[in-house]
Amino acid sequence: MTPGDASQSERPTLRDRLVAHAASVGVVSSGRPAGDRPARSVDALIIGAGQAGLGVAYWLRRITGLEVQIIERAAVGNSWLERWDSLRLFTPRRFSALPGMPFPAGEDFPSRLEVAEYLRCYADRFRLPVETGHQVRRLTKSGGVFCAETNRADIRARHVVVAGGPFAQPYLPPASRKLDGVVFQLHSADYRRPADVPDGEVVVVGGGNSAAQLALELSPTHRVTMVSPRPPWFLPVTLLGADLYWWLYLTGTLNARTSSPVSRYVRRRGDAIIGTDLRRQVQTGRVRLLTQRVTGASGQDLVLADGSLVPAPNVLWCTGYRPDLRWMDLAGALDRSGEPVHRRGASPVPGLHWMGLPWQTRLNSSIINGVDRDAHATAKRIRAMSTEVGRSPREIRQAQRDLGSLPPDQPGHDRTGRRPGRAR
Repeated sequence: MTPGDASQSERPTLRDRLVAHAASVGVVSSGRPAGDRPARSVDALIIGAGQAGLGVAYWLRRITGLEVQIIERAAVGNSWLERWDSLRLFTPRRFSALPGMPFPAGEDFPSRLEVAEYLRCYADRFRLPVETGHQVRRLTKSGGVFCAETNRADIRARHVVVAGGPFAQPYLPPASRKLDGVVFQLHSADYRRPADVPDGEVVVVGGGNSAAQLALELSPTHRVTMVSPRPPWFLPVTLLGADLYWWLYLTGTLNARTSSPVSRYVRRRGDAIIGTDLRRQVQTGRVRLLTQRVTGASGQDLVLADGSLVPAPNVLWCTGYRPDLRWMDLAGALDRSGEPVHRRGASPVPGLHWMGLPWQTRLNSSIINGVDRDAHATAKRIRAMSTEVGRSPREIRQAQRDLGSLPPDQPGHDRTGRRPGRAR
């Protein structure tokens, strides 16, 4: 069976829950607004209230006098609540903070619940203007002004930041549609716990950290085969007594520019898997590892690139996500494959900006650790463009004074509030 079959409909999917949330804030089941359709204007509209959107809003409020509005489908942090129960970040909490607010102390790697709570607290602390229950239907531009048509309102703005990041639409490869209907299939977006997968053999398809974490989690209760398109690249959690990310930070690897040799190497080799527990499971035979790309399916078998067949009574697809930007009606904003066209986050469409994309400017652009630098650069670009279209520097400075209650950066700290020093 596939993730869309009625037999799996007992547990609502992420999309079902988002629709239900939208209905709870005044949207009828058809997705049309309940009542008259309002229209309003702001200076900068941010689409997405995840880590990237909140980071941009923080910097826009600190260095500009622009009126900012963030719109999102569900509550802040909700996307983290919809992931599997045991999910933890693979970045330590000291490297998982947004600008201006350290991540609270605790076990080294934050859980999904902690991340969701952190994002909610962040939005509250800085009084970021988040409005939920919005599903963007169309984004157009006329006369230098964008119009975002949502299920609740028309919102006009001179600047739009698309901050949905890379995790928009779960991706299922074509092979998933060729398997027999008796095969149980689930995408990692809809997986919550091992009991979700029927007993017996399960094939985990994917080569990233999600696939590694879930293969490891399933190994005590299932016979696990992990099919990775390339040999996994395992890195230890700690090195010489300090966490790996501290060394990546000190050597400049974590903030390496997209065009740097180390970034090109990582892009060729694929994301590293943080931790070596899965490698030990493979070495002891608890998890079977096949390093071949899935190219098709036949009956109840997956077909690999070398022509071999892998029996697959149960399949867990850890094949990532794809941006879903069909609502964007702007010439030149997307390439032929529907991917964003940009240079360091700046679109060729004046006033359109991207945030949180993989490799946007640096190796860490799509994770929490990389938000600060890219968000600050985006806010500065918007400030420069806004000054050019009529807001004087004096007006901007006055607006900054009006927002003076925001906590200032302190000398000796970086933008996340951490004081440089040795690893703890």
